Amino acid sequence: MDIVPNRPIITLTTDFGLQDSYAGQLKGALLKGCPDATLIDITHAIPAWDVVTAALTIRTSYAFFPSGSIHLVVVDPGVGGQRSILVAAGDGHFFIAPDNGILSALVVDRKLEVVHRLENRNALNVSVSPTFHGRDIMAPVAAALANGGALHDFGDTVALDAINLTNVPSAVAEDDCLHSQVQRIDHFGNIRTTIREGHWESASFHYLEIAGQRITTLARTYSEVAPGALLALFDSAGYLEIAANQASAAEILGSSPCDRIIVHLVKK
Repeated sequence: MDIVPNRPIITLTTDFGLQDSYAGQLKGALLKGCPDATLIDITHAIPAWDVVTAALTIRTSYAFFPSGSIHLVVVDPGVGGQRSILVAAGDGHFFIAPDNGILSALVVDRKLEVVHRLENRNALNVSVSPTFHGRDIMAPVAAALANGGALHDFGDTVALDAINLTNVPSAVAEDDCLHSQVQRIDHFGNIRTTIREGHWESASFHYLEIAGQRITTLARTYSEVAPGALLALFDSAGYLEIAANQASAAEILGSSPCDRIIVHLVKK
């Protein structure tokens, strides 16, 4: 796959935050290498070193961008160590990330078609800090790709089962229940679970339990319940979400990531 837009799009997903200059330096390195690139921040608020959240974020975000977009994901707790860097393609998109499990969800979803392990660093002609490979290695790779570079320019292909994978949270079915957990809480206080649409195709929702409370309403939109009332619905990424109309469900429930959730089902 070698499709890149006329004005290439490079997305950024990092744990850099915005209080330091790291995100800005990353963008500078990208524009230095490809001044015509359009840079889009998916987020710089991944929790520090949280590879799983990075994997789930790119899973739910990349498809909203045009075919040929380049997705740079830098959550890199092993920077400077033995982990390698991957350049991958699949589903019409390109992905650059450390080999630490960030691509796991795309592998689970069977979205990746080819993966190359970066070996030809010297071809980038850059000086490298051992603590900032995102700026000094991955950004130049993304820029080179945006300028028309081919995947094989960066290194040989590797099998999908040869890259590092992490456990992507899902749901476990047991009897007439789905056992899940809190995956993330957004700034509205909406609680995303690890349950995706289709997990109960042969059953109907009865109620869910979280933090000692029952939620019995499975709605389509937030406004189907009174302001402040709790509900469940599928969010825009296709995950079951616990929310409150115009209020923070997380505050109401006192919930935090990894809290246990049980969804009770009724067989059809």
